[in-house]
Amino acid sequence: MNGMAFDPFLSSLTDAAEMGLVLLDGEGRAVLWNAWLAEASGIPAAAAVGRTIAEIFPSLSEGSVAEAIGLALDGGLPPMLSSSADSMLFPLTRSGSRPDRRVDMHQIVVIKPLEAGGRRAGLVQIFDVTSMASRETQLRQQALTMEALAENYRLSELHNRAIVDNTADAIVTFSEDGAIGTYNPSAERIFGYAPPEIVGKPIALLIPELVRPDPFLDHRTEVIGVRKTRAHFPLELSLAAMELGGQRLFVAIGHDITLRKANEAELLNQREWLTTLINALPDLICFKDGKGRWLVANQFYLDLVGLAGVDYVGRTGPELARLSHNFQEFLTSAKETDERAWKEGKALSYEKTMETPSRGTKVFDMLKIPLFHADGKRRGLVLVGRDVTERKMTAARIQRLAHHDSLTDLPNRVLFQERLRQSLAQAKRSGWKLALMFLDLDKFKDVNDTLGHHVGDLLLRAVAKRLIRCVRETDTVARLGGDEFAVLLTNLDDLEGASRVAETIIAGISDPFGLEEHEVRTSTSIGITIYPDDSSDAEQLLKNADLAMFRSKAEGRNNYHFYVAQMDAEVRARKLVEHDLRLALGTEQLELHYQPLVEMSTRRIVGCEALLRWNHPTRGWMPPGEFIPIIERSDLIGPLGRWILHRACQQGREWQKDGLEPMKIAVNLSPAQFKQTQSIISMVADILDQTGFAPDQLQLEITEGIAMQNVDATIEVLQGLRAMGVLISIDDFGTGYSSLNYLKRFPVDKLKIDRSFVVDIGQHPDNAAVVQAIVNLGHSLRTRVNVEGIETQEQLDFLQAHKVDEAQGFYFSKAVPADQFAELVRTKSPWPL
Repeated sequence: MNGMAFDPFLSSLTDAAEMGLVLLDGEGRAVLWNAWLAEASGIPAAAAVGRTIAEIFPSLSEGSVAEAIGLALDGGLPPMLSSSADSMLFPLTRSGSRPDRRVDMHQIVVIKPLEAGGRRAGLVQIFDVTSMASRETQLRQQALTMEALAENYRLSELHNRAIVDNTADAIVTFSEDGAIGTYNPSAERIFGYAPPEIVGKPIALLIPELVRPDPFLDHRTEVIGVRKTRAHFPLELSLAAMELGGQRLFVAIGHDITLRKANEAELLNQREWLTTLINALPDLICFKDGKGRWLVANQFYLDLVGLAGVDYVGRTGPELARLSHNFQEFLTSAKETDERAWKEGKALSYEKTMETPSRGTKVFDMLKIPLFHADGKRRGLVLVGRDVTERKMTAARIQRLAHHDSLTDLPNRVLFQERLRQSLAQAKRSGWKLALMFLDLDKFKDVNDTLGHHVGDLLLRAVAKRLIRCVRETDTVARLGGDEFAVLLTNLDDLEGASRVAETIIAGISDPFGLEEHEVRTSTSIGITIYPDDSSDAEQLLKNADLAMFRSKAEGRNNYHFYVAQMDAEVRARKLVEHDLRLALGTEQLELHYQPLVEMSTRRIVGCEALLRWNHPTRGWMPPGEFIPIIERSDLIGPLGRWILHRACQQGREWQKDGLEPMKIAVNLSPAQFKQTQSIISMVADILDQTGFAPDQLQLEITEGIAMQNVDATIEVLQGLRAMGVLISIDDFGTGYSSLNYLKRFPVDKLKIDRSFVVDIGQHPDNAAVVQAIVNLGHSLRTRVNVEGIETQEQLDFLQAHKVDEAQGFYFSKAVPADQFAELVRTKSPWPL
């Protein structure tokens, strides 16, 4: 809100307010300082605007006012403070009994948090209650005066006259026929008549209701007085009767309560404002006195606990629990936390769950703020409860998706590795054996290529269900990615247990799968390693199982093998691929293909993702899954990664020379590249300089796993890249992110949601909620959101409805050579609806 300009009408309106108004921006600096407050503080608006309350009033840098402002701006809470006789809040004054004298002002301060444009602000409202406090003191003094009059009634007439003449209240005597007898100076001031004008006249001229005086005897009553000007005003009347000289005489004592009534009306108005405010909040709001008795509760709270229409004022939680249905525990348990807040002497925050018949389980973030008198005695307590049910549910869903595969709902690689470490620790203590299995579906790619990814996904889900039926509840089945699964068997006596499970799995997977109108047959290859026979290290066991699985595939598939130390055939095969890759580097065997990135709002192609392809001289086009992992585990990743980045930037320049508009090119960074903190930054800078490609057209992509390996190093690299203008994207977002708290620290321009969240639209309703949550998260962080793997119109409509920014997938085009991509841009952009 810094630099906010106010409309003159709004400024005039706030200056006309009969209260102090201060508007604070998110940093606590004054944006508005109205005329009322300028007069009460002696500080003009020009001197206050732009400064914090602590800078304007150094005495308030600590204490209840500073704490309350912090609660409103940082915590979003609406505190209310009240000054006492010996404890002021803001150092404000008001006019005293003489024009040249000012007195300290008693105040009630309400601080309301506001939201504007995604930023928090605070409105400080200061109400002057000095008159009310002074009036109460004056009334007590007058009551003492009247008691003194009664006690000294028999004093001399001279003494009585002195008292009558000097009292602040009107004292008028009149006879039974209503004729006014005596009339003191205060009566002259209050009613406006001089004694000669009124003595002997009917009392009804002053107080019309005293035509019949008897109903008003011996008690205080509010009546209407009439001034000489014929103006009516409120009067507090005390009437007594006495016998004097055999005649009945009435003594009327009248106190002008015009100011008090105005103060009461103002206080009532302020209370109505407060009531309207708290009733408008969708939070639990309750004010209690020092004994835990309810004073004020908002309608949301009363409706929720079934107390709407109940007279709750002055009753404790246990007393109200007897009047409520289904919420006895919620109301009675509040006493314990009340006592804790008072005992600790500071705000108490905790979480409370409530079971409601109609709304299900609700979760509230509760905050209790204890209030104390200056002498340390309990003054009261403020309760604020915010409904965080939806936030908790969303967090739980995201947390589950961070540790579970969205397609099969099995544990993912992150959770599986954690369970493996836990099981190893338990096995070391108990002495049991442990078996780790890696499973890979045989020729799964053929299913995707012939029947489509949709049927392939159905097969993966069906395989997951069969795997679960083959193991015990204490065992773990996980999907590691693609068509790879893992099984963890615990508490084994010998190898036979693992063999039996492997045979059961192979037999179960071999049975045909009925998937929609298709009958699909597949098989699985399994690799098994045993703890502690093969290794006691988790990473080594994972490698052993992987090697054993490759041996099963090499020997005809649809079988299983245990790991043996001599198992190096698979390693030799991988070395052969690595050798051929080294020969291919720098030749025309390797080339980049480009998959379009389509902007959802315009359907225009706004960029592409560069993907490596290998045309092997004898094996033809190699599937990326067969050589990309080998590249990432070898020293080829350095030179090949540089070649890919250089070729992509060079191609971008060539397209521009051929007349294509500038567009963003996305290039993936591998974990091995990303570990070289300084070299990757200098490499990117060199390539941009050599090719002349604009930095803001280059988009570097890293996966969640890379980002979370070393958060501090990740931030250092990303900040270095962003400093030169390069864009950053998080790939496969939502499939394994372990701590969303770190995301806001990363300088990220785009989140790419994994295709698994949209491949089964309509079958997993939670996916829609997760996609919406990620889109909202991305947009709140001012990042674009992309979804890959779009293959159907239904998926496209789903993304359009959830306001995704970009999409890519076979629906638009597979990755194609550079010349074909240029033709796509010229003929298909914007993409036809």
